[in-house]
Amino acid sequence: MPAAASRRTLLVLAIVAALAAAAGAYAFRGTLARVPVVGGWFGAPPAPAADLYICPMHPEVQSTTPGRCPKCGMDLVKASELAEASHDHDSAGGAVPPADARAPIQLDLRRQQLIGVRLAGAEPATLDRSIRAVGNVTFDETRLADVNVQVDGFLRRLDVDATGVFVAKGQPLFAIYSPELLATQNEYLLALRAQAQVRATAAAGDEAVGYADCLAEAARRRLALWQLPAAEIEELERTRQPRDSVTFTSPAAGYVIEKNVVSGQRVMAGERLYRLADLSAVWVEADVYERDLAVVKPGAKALVTVDAWPGETFAARVLLVAPALDAATRTARVRFALPNPGAKLRPGMFANVELTAASTRGLTVPADAVVDSGTRRFVFVSQGDGFFEPRPVEIGTRANGLIEITKGLAEGEQVAAAATFFIDSESQLRAAMEGFEALPDLAAPAEGAARLEIGFRTDPDPPRNGDSGFEVTVRDAAGAPVADAEVAVRLYMAPMPSMNMPAMKTDVALLPAGGGVYRGRGTISMAGKWDVSVTVTRGGQRLGSRMLGLVAK
Repeated sequence: MPAAASRRTLLVLAIVAALAAAAGAYAFRGTLARVPVVGGWFGAPPAPAADLYICPMHPEVQSTTPGRCPKCGMDLVKASELAEASHDHDSAGGAVPPADARAPIQLDLRRQQLIGVRLAGAEPATLDRSIRAVGNVTFDETRLADVNVQVDGFLRRLDVDATGVFVAKGQPLFAIYSPELLATQNEYLLALRAQAQVRATAAAGDEAVGYADCLAEAARRRLALWQLPAAEIEELERTRQPRDSVTFTSPAAGYVIEKNVVSGQRVMAGERLYRLADLSAVWVEADVYERDLAVVKPGAKALVTVDAWPGETFAARVLLVAPALDAATRTARVRFALPNPGAKLRPGMFANVELTAASTRGLTVPADAVVDSGTRRFVFVSQGDGFFEPRPVEIGTRANGLIEITKGLAEGEQVAAAATFFIDSESQLRAAMEGFEALPDLAAPAEGAARLEIGFRTDPDPPRNGDSGFEVTVRDAAGAPVADAEVAVRLYMAPMPSMNMPAMKTDVALLPAGGGVYRGRGTISMAGKWDVSVTVTRGGQRLGSRMLGLVAK
């Protein structure tokens, strides 16, 4: 038991020592808090730091209370909010605009003159759609003929010994010696002699006469099936002498475009000896682009011209539209048939084909005014004072340097018709810089809607940094006030990355004050140049808009 008592004594002493150490540490906690490394164990948790207020343009100006920057007069914002705004501007979700985003831009008169901006109105016009294509004159495949023989033999003589010459139907082409043909001639002559003997000796109605006639007819038919000319068979019947060399004639009229024989050559049954082409009619095969195929129909009339006969046109008609497109050129082969008197058109010639479709009438703009992004098409509508608004449109027929606008524009609106490439580049750059947030997808002005006169002023004028009043006056083309509309004003200032200042934007909805006047108040957060866009809508239908600039003091 002495050992057990000893262990209990040691345990009690250890507990007492630990309590004493804890009490000492608590009593001297202030002193221990200043000791390096371990001081943090005894110090009180730090008090939460007050949120600082910083000027977005001058980060060195900081304050623990709200106020204004003494340098620029801009409202101070919380540091945490400024960091969140900067993060949101740089993040993919909020700052990266769509691939085909465009932003409104302003070009002063000098810049417009330098890049060659030209305005054109959206006006109704009649479009005579004409499709032009380039092709080649080719042979009419239905007018080609091959010359061959049905028996083996040897050529004894060539009457047509060159390509390119014209041969008439029935004209001698060559003479051939064929053992089979000679044997069949002899068989036919024997059949004729037997026929004559039977008729001379047999009584009328004897069956032998019929057998003899059948035998002679079978031998003659065999010669005919071997394409022996009828004149040769008649000469054989007249002379009753077989001919070792038989002359063959042309089965059709045409030009020799292929010759595969020479004198003395051995030929085999079915072998092509000549190919003949009748050029009294030809084909023109042209490549037509995919977008034009809707108006190319079999039977449609067309005009063909060739350089060899300047000033002369040849009437043609569409014979066939190929069922498949060329994947590389995105074109379809279209075949035109046309008569060729005098063989003026020769296969291999280049030909220009013009096919006129039915006329259409619609609202049009110059073709250069439409910018194709690949997914959508835009025009830049002039809002006056050098402002251009990108507007998506839908297009129809193209003809005579014009494009039909089926949706997105109203008659009389002015669009940029030249230097659109430069305007589009500026618009895309602007959209990328400001992480452009597109306005609501409002419908374009109704067809035939009159343009609005939109006036804008601020209170005070010129505006100052801080709370300001906005007044918009809306009148139609006749000067009558436009009531019951929704008017929105947006102020935008582009970001200044070098100053760590994100983009700033203020949206103000104005309320009707009567007589076509709309008023509202908003905050201009800092002095400088702001882009202002005024949009007038009614029931989701855009009635008009105006872009301008203002400089806040």
